[in-house]
Amino acid sequence: MKKALLIWGGWDGHKPKEVADRISFELEKRNYEVTKTSHLGCILNEDELYTYDVIVPIWSCGIKSDIYLNELADAIKSGIGLATFHGGINWFDQEEYYRIIGGFYLHDTKCQSYEVMITNKEHIITKGRSNFEIYNEKYFLQVDPTNDILASANFSGTEMPIAWTRSYGKGQVFYTTLAHQPEDLFSNNSLTILLNGIEWCTRK
Repeated sequence: MKKALLIWGGWDGHKPKEVADRISFELEKRNYEVTKTSHLGCILNEDELYTYDVIVPIWSCGIKSDIYLNELADAIKSGIGLATFHGGINWFDQEEYYRIIGGFYLHDTKCQSYEVMITNKEHIITKGRSNFEIYNEKYFLQVDPTNDILASANFSGTEMPIAWTRSYGKGQVFYTTLAHQPEDLFSNNSLTILLNGIEWCTRK
């Protein structure tokens, strides 16, 4: 059985525990064995950490800790996947984490409606998905040009990536800016893209 580690915490405004509970429920329906924790110390337990196939941080507002980040980086390099979303882009506020995730958060706007455009309709994460409207913050990012962009949005003439994949060592990484409020994250399109992203990252 596939094993997922969900690590939740950070800013309460993103309701991390509520989100972790829902994602855990959805992954169990996809035949995952899920562990949920709010304790970062699990990253330092190598014997346990390396039994997981994918790590899903549900955590905003960056941590600065070489001890945790180095262990995380080594685990992903070994082949464990990393899939995160929205505020997870700055789970760690450190340069190596931005290399792992493939982007850097600059600023955002208040929540508003905009169209998410599926730019790669052949990728397993977005296959069968059509463009859709979302009510969400607009995240302005600096993005690694080597990312495989799956979806984007037009922000006043600037095409901004919304979802992408990349590799880090032997590990596969997925990130999407969706979504600020749980009700928007749990909408059919957003949730399907996120769950597909987690599955794509899962160590084979």
